[in-house]
Amino acid sequence: MGSEDSKVLKVCKIILFGILSLGIMLSASTGWIYDLGVGTGTEQGQKPGEGVRTIGSREEVEAFFSDQVPATISGGKLVACPLVRLRDVEEAGTHYTGRRGSRRQVTISEYIAGSYPLSALQKISQGIVSGTYNRYHLTELEDGTYLCVYFDDYLKLTGTDHYPVGYVRSATTQERRMLERMAEDYDVDSEYVLDMYRHGKVTWVTDMLLRFGVLVVVITIITVVWDSIKKRKDCSAKPLP
Repeated sequence: MGSEDSKVLKVCKIILFGILSLGIMLSASTGWIYDLGVGTGTEQGQKPGEGVRTIGSREEVEAFFSDQVPATISGGKLVACPLVRLRDVEEAGTHYTGRRGSRRQVTISEYIAGSYPLSALQKISQGIVSGTYNRYHLTELEDGTYLCVYFDDYLKLTGTDHYPVGYVRSATTQERRMLERMAEDYDVDSEYVLDMYRHGKVTWVTDMLLRFGVLVVVITIITVVWDSIKKRKDCSAKPLP
């Protein structure tokens, strides 16, 4: 009986470590770490400083685009979009792994687009890669229209009333396609995106090393605690002399 219990515990331990590995290496949000000490100012991704105005209407969106002045949004209703983008866009493209004769080709897409509205399976699959991909959102402006915004996902998780500094830019082809589909349900202009993400702050290699380091620490702590509990149970199970 004890042998069977031990096997079950080992299987549970393997499953736990598998879930932790998947969560930390692919899904955990690390963007906040790279934003520590980002400061206040007018650069994209910084905390809004003096001279940074809040966008409140569609007319203002067009004005901010023409003048290319820093802008931000106030905390309000956000609608998740069915499109995510690679945080480190330099990693997009075809890569090769392995040695000569056994090399494998791996293609990393800059964008991952889902159907609209997203199915439950697509929500799960995009959630799994949320550590390396960042989601787009629509925000409702004061005049009742919507604007597509792009910022680091961790801000949605932590919640904030003050979003980073951004600049209104033209939508890419993929962004425009997504917005045109959502325009059927939301009054959004598919030509513009308020980009508040600090591009270049995350590199794939550095981020993977950071995640791996955290994973090793977490697994080490769990293993020590697990073994400690097991030893106590074994000691208590032994008959007294």
